Amino acid sequence: MDTILNIILPVFGLVAIGFFVGRPPLFPADFAKSLSNFIFYLALPCLLFRSMASRGLPHGDEMDLVASYYLALTLVMAASFLYARWVYRETLGGAATLMLGSCFSNTVLVGVPLMLAAFGQAGLQQMLLLVTGHAAWLIGIATILAEASRAGRGGGIPRILVQTLVALVKNPVIVAILSGLAFGTAGFSIPGPIDAIVRMLGEAAVPCSLFALGASLVGLTVTDLVGRTLFMTMVKLFVLPAAVFVSGRYLFDLPPLTLAVAVTTASMPSGMNAFLFAQRYESHVARTASSTMLTTLFSAFTTGFIIDTLRP
Repeated sequence: MDTILNIILPVFGLVAIGFFVGRPPLFPADFAKSLSNFIFYLALPCLLFRSMASRGLPHGDEMDLVASYYLALTLVMAASFLYARWVYRETLGGAATLMLGSCFSNTVLVGVPLMLAAFGQAGLQQMLLLVTGHAAWLIGIATILAEASRAGRGGGIPRILVQTLVALVKNPVIVAILSGLAFGTAGFSIPGPIDAIVRMLGEAAVPCSLFALGASLVGLTVTDLVGRTLFMTMVKLFVLPAAVFVSGRYLFDLPPLTLAVAVTTASMPSGMNAFLFAQRYESHVARTASSTMLTTLFSAFTTGFIIDTLRP
């Protein structure tokens, strides 16, 4: 109960405030996009750079964290894709959308604030090691499958791989994490006045991220509670965290904090990138929107239970 009151309620309470307040007439219709740009390109990179600059290279337990997480993630991705193909008779593109909706965690807008609240800087730094490859792995594979479903239109796999690499290089979140890690490994320190500016901008990232997430959910509705929507929701909230727990606990024997970070990361609600992917490829848009809403709502309880159970 203490976890729900002290960690989960403040985090998801800000999401709820954003959902109910971040809309006309108080804010313009495109407010969430503008606020998200401030977070994505300025506030969040400052927070992530400063966090990673205070540490060095990953050590053994942290490399085990990455290996255990991505092993479980990849297996669940493959199982979700095959299930969609065989049971729902989906095309490659349709199965890729369901796979992404089942496995893509909101590691930024929800993950960063929740990790700070639950596990402090130590937990956040470990989760950021997972974030660096998260979008590239999931969206990259889903994009290749969706493009293959279009019978090779648009240049094929080499073009997709190049576009994915370019997108990573241009992604301010990835750049901030990697450059901060390099900065800290080199033994540099941020000069006092600059550090104060970076710190203040970074402190704005947490409340603004949660408020923006709530505002971005305005307009999304739950139109389907069974079938494919239920499938994505159940995999995201239960199957993926369970797979990461088994991998981290029994295959890699992760320390308590590292295991808690891995499973909590896997339990995050579906990220908006899954919905944007569905829009781009015009595949299961309503179902992905419904799953995003449902996982955001119910992860307050499932993630709270995981934190309460695994937190050292």
